[in-house]
Amino acid sequence: MSLFPGEQVSMSTVVGTAIGERGKITRGHLDLGEYPDGAIRSPVVIATGASPGPVLWLQACIHGPEVVGPLAIQRFLKTVDLGQLKGTVACLMLANPLGFRGYNRLTPQDGYNLNRVFPGDAEGHYSYQLAHRLLEVSLATGDAMLDLHSGGDLTITCHYTLFHNDGSPQGAVSERLAYASGAPNIWNSLEPSLAGAHFAAYTKRGKPALIVESGGGARVTEEDIARLTQAVFGVAQALDMLAGEPPKRDRYRLGADAIHMKATRGGLFLPFVAPGDDVVRGQHIADIVDLYGDVVQAVHCPVERAWVGSIRRPHMPIYNGDQVFELVGTREA
Repeated sequence: MSLFPGEQVSMSTVVGTAIGERGKITRGHLDLGEYPDGAIRSPVVIATGASPGPVLWLQACIHGPEVVGPLAIQRFLKTVDLGQLKGTVACLMLANPLGFRGYNRLTPQDGYNLNRVFPGDAEGHYSYQLAHRLLEVSLATGDAMLDLHSGGDLTITCHYTLFHNDGSPQGAVSERLAYASGAPNIWNSLEPSLAGAHFAAYTKRGKPALIVESGGGARVTEEDIARLTQAVFGVAQALDMLAGEPPKRDRYRLGADAIHMKATRGGLFLPFVAPGDDVVRGQHIADIVDLYGDVVQAVHCPVERAWVGSIRRPHMPIYNGDQVFELVGTREA
């Protein structure tokens, strides 16, 4: 039975200049704004299967330095069997081209975190206009969305998936897709701090969406690329676009609301835990030391039970006010 009663099964998928062709991979670009001297655009790749089916909107680099996403999409496109694919995977390689060119988590021209300003505003700052355009195009194109993230250069994330299940039918499908992604950490986030994320806005508009994240710290590992590539295959299998069962784990760790811990002193960051570690209230999880090597701030876990969603890159110089931990509350299964 189809997950999507209104799924696109007959018309070619068109994104910008890219036009899908049955049984082929086609390329083009999507204009996402304007430089003073020309278009701001992202490469688009459309993989169209031999048989009709849903359209999966797949995107990367909504944060500029998170380059594992494009690498995973490239690997998926080189290894997927179009003869076995039912439907279409529409790939937006750079959701934020300005952030990518500036190697910046924020949009350099206005300083906004693009993944916090959805649904955007067609007459707002550039990031707001970009969010508006991304949401409209992705909703018009896809029956579901997978947004790939990888921590970027400042932080290292554990392997987790993030979705918005508010009890709606599309929220329930989002959760199902999250389990199919292969991530061991499953995080249903309804918290206000992520209300402006693309995945949340997409789901609120009636379609399932999720983030899958792994890696960062200004380096790319084979493990991170493999994890995000597996997520694409697993989600496609869960949507009945590819044969086979998505990966299943013996144990999943569930996430509740997160806290984002900020440094109160500047210095060098020395963590005692790693991404994905379990922590408990009062646990000594990091020190910040000055240039003499003296501890100027001892960082302790402030919640009963949590897991480390992300940490600042170890030994990195930091300012007071910089985020050093994302701790995700542990929810009982």
